[in-house]
Amino acid sequence: MYIVFPALFYYDPNEENKYSIYFPDFHSSGTMGTDITDAMRMAADLLGNVAADYLDNDQQLPKPSNLNDISLINDDPFKQDPDFTLTYDPKKSFTSMVSVDLNKYLHSNQPVKKTLTIPKWADALGKEKKVNFSKLLTEAILNT
Repeated sequence: MYIVFPALFYYDPNEENKYSIYFPDFHSSGTMGTDITDAMRMAADLLGNVAADYLDNDQQLPKPSNLNDISLINDDPFKQDPDFTLTYDPKKSFTSMVSVDLNKYLHSNQPVKKTLTIPKWADALGKEKKVNFSKLLTEAILNT
C-alpha cells in the first residue's frame, strides 16, 4: 500500500546536510539530506519507518494534510522552541508530497490465520473472479 504525506524541505547552504525535512502530520519527525535526491530518499525512508511504527503500535495514521494548507513559516517545527531558530533559504526551500510503499516497512507482516463468514454468493463470485480474499481484506483494512 502506498501512502502520501506532505513534507517541508528547508534548504540551508551553510550546512553539510543542505536539506532538513519535516512531516507536519507526524510531529517530532525529521531527517536530513545532502542534496535534493538524497533528501527525497531520506524523506521517503523516514515516512515509511514512522508510519509503520504507528501501525505496529496499533495507532491510526493521521489524515494527510493538504499540501496547499502547509507552509514553511506556519508549520516551522521549532516555532514553539525559544532556544532554536530555524535558518533556511526561502528561495530554495519548498513543500512537497512524499510517497512510500508502506508494505516494505511494516514489521509485523507475519500472517495470522483468521476465520470470517461471508455470504455464499460473495464466496462464489470471489472464486469466479479469482479474488485473493486475504489480500483484499488486508488492503481494505489499511485503507479505512
